[in-house]
Amino acid sequence: CPARANARATCASGACGFTCETGFADCDGVASNGCEVDTRSSLPHCGRCANRCTVSGGTPACVSGSCVVATCGQGFADCDSNPGNGCETDLRANPANCGACNNVCPTRGNAIPACVLGRCESTCRPGFGECDGNEANGCESNLATSTSHCGGCGRACATPNAAPVCAASSCSIGSCTAG
Repeated sequence: CPARANARATCASGACGFTCETGFADCDGVASNGCEVDTRSSLPHCGRCANRCTVSGGTPACVSGSCVVATCGQGFADCDSNPGNGCETDLRANPANCGACNNVCPTRGNAIPACVLGRCESTCRPGFGECDGNEANGCESNLATSTSHCGGCGRACATPNAAPVCAASSCSIGSCTAG
């Protein structure tokens, strides 16, 4: 029986054949070239014949017969380590993975965390403002009731000879000064 590449010759019932060595396969069905595919590293035949490695948003690799993510496209990552869904995370816009896997944007008072171009930012909830310049304490001003920031940051209620009130983001007179 003839020797074949990456195979052991066999003889059964008077007929020559071959058995592929571990990690190799005869994917084209042509006996003369033996077991032509190394299924431990072949992208079109990873682990077995016709098992093509693909990665969404990146480049695949076949390592020890398993499909893995070799590299991800710029701004993307495989944060869940599941090659089946590829480079699933957009690091430029995901507040749970902002700029890097597991980099969670902080939640601040009355603010919505956001990831913009890979950097954590916050957006104030409607009716609130970040008026003191300290992003760490979130959107601390209630624009509907604050006499210092009525309807918007820096819009103070000024009422001569009266105590101002801010209600529904509008200034009004709460009470007049005696006399």
